[in-house]
Amino acid sequence: MIADFLDQRAVGGYVAAMKAQLAAGTLDDKAPAAAAGIGRGSPDQDPKAAVQAVLDALPDDNTGQASSGGGATSSPFYSRAPMVSLLQTSLEDEARKSGIVRERKPGGPFGHIVGAAESIEHTIDSILHPTKFSTDDPDWVTRIAAATLDRIAKGNRAFNPTPAEHEISDGHFRVLVVGDWGSGLPHACMVSALMAAEVEDALAKAVPIHVIHLGDVYYSGDPVEVQRRVLADGMWPVSAEQDARGVTSWALNGNHDMYCGGWGFYDTLLADERFQKQHSPDGQPTSFFRIRTPAWDLVGLDTSWDSDVLTEGQSAVLADPQAAIVQGWAAEAEHQGRKLMLMSHHQFVTAYDQTDIGPVLGAKLAPLLEGRQITAWLWGHEHRCVGLEAQEIPFARCIGHGGIPVLVEDTTTPLPKPGLWQETGSFPENGSNWHKFGFAVLEFNGPDALITYRDDDGTSPRSEPVT
Repeated sequence: MIADFLDQRAVGGYVAAMKAQLAAGTLDDKAPAAAAGIGRGSPDQDPKAAVQAVLDALPDDNTGQASSGGGATSSPFYSRAPMVSLLQTSLEDEARKSGIVRERKPGGPFGHIVGAAESIEHTIDSILHPTKFSTDDPDWVTRIAAATLDRIAKGNRAFNPTPAEHEISDGHFRVLVVGDWGSGLPHACMVSALMAAEVEDALAKAVPIHVIHLGDVYYSGDPVEVQRRVLADGMWPVSAEQDARGVTSWALNGNHDMYCGGWGFYDTLLADERFQKQHSPDGQPTSFFRIRTPAWDLVGLDTSWDSDVLTEGQSAVLADPQAAIVQGWAAEAEHQGRKLMLMSHHQFVTAYDQTDIGPVLGAKLAPLLEGRQITAWLWGHEHRCVGLEAQEIPFARCIGHGGIPVLVEDTTTPLPKPGLWQETGSFPENGSNWHKFGFAVLEFNGPDALITYRDDDGTSPRSEPVT
């Protein structure tokens, strides 16, 4: 990722410049389609009204809130505001098209940003014309704003109400779980390499293995980001050859994936041959699934798809008919003596921001929760690795530390309830300590399962039975 576009103040400057271009009428040809895309008018409406609708949809403070754990000045800034995330996507995409991106060197105006591997190149031309490729370059700002409005105009992709189902006949198998991994940052690449090694190890030992991403490709899950940060060579830990040998790949829909309308998730990620199993019987990509094994049902839920294009997605939703289908699966599993493990992008409980816990999951999944039918639930969204307790669920874990750096804060204060523990391993950068990135390895042996947490340096700080 490019350091220049991970700085919150710099991003705010671009949003302000985009607002000015909109107000000046420069983008009148793009505004009606964009306003229609966010559900605020039609493509043939008066441009002035459309411009106002788009302006009203942009955050007053120009940036919106930072994503989970991203409040520190040196943290890479990932906006929670969908339109701002789309602008960040457009900035990076257009910069790459212009050939002005280079490997980052120490120092510079954005040297404080942790983790970024690239920055904008300062060429002789840019030195002679210092406003070029900046907020003071009207042609550049117009280009970025137009690209952003074109992305907004697409709206949200339709939700597929039919799940994928896959059966594993062997009771001994492994599953790798990683959350919020799609940043492409160096430590996320370290995680990818370790997961790839786990896949190789399992294949060498003839143990079936499968890989699940709990969602979020940054900034906005746009197709170009999915290609660069997930599907590019050396990124996703499963190769086409390994896929042909039976290693399956699965992905959940995250709130950042929905910022572009879900197009990158459905039509780019799930179109890749390695994700071929995640399709409904009619061959269409789908965002929820069941993997049925002799002793377990592993169910992936889509807690992010929403008809509201502008939702920040901080709290979970659950598009119908997922709840009804999962209730049917749970009843079947209970009758046939299998355990149920849920996986989702969003959390069911949290030790951090309680305002992010909405009412939807508890209400829609009430029969499963009241009947104690869920053995385990794994999720991401919060960029940490945390053990939690939930009255209705024996085993609840957040595995959201795959791709975003989070500043280590006071480790002497006990983790708030319902937190049980948090991984506190760290690495130093820019004079501060940052939580290590990581993932989890689940080893299933019939009804028994062991989860081992892996850090980005290859260490395994914790293992525990899933009970």
